[in-house]
Amino acid sequence: MTDPYRLLGVPATAEDEVLYDETIRLAYLAALRACPPERDRHRFEQLRAAYEAIAGAQARRSHALFDTTAPTPEDVLDALSAAFQPRRPSEQRLRRVLGDKP
Repeated sequence: MTDPYRLLGVPATAEDEVLYDETIRLAYLAALRACPPERDRHRFEQLRAAYEAIAGAQARRSHALFDTTAPTPEDVLDALSAAFQPRRPSEQRLRRVLGDKP
């Protein structure tokens, strides 16, 4: 499963649990308005599962402690693409990749 916090667009931490529950609910409703189930059933199921995973304080604790689902290739690519900074490879790395002895 993808990260429910990222999918709903809410921060993973909060100071006030009551306001945080309301923030998650509002983010869920906004996501549903942007992509109703009639338009994209798969996206709707993802949003619903994400909301159920972090809807309440107890659900957030359970998700943090017991979520053992493996990330999908899309999750990995999303996480990598957000932090990817192109840079020039080192000479040592180029030699290793090209098979040249250092």
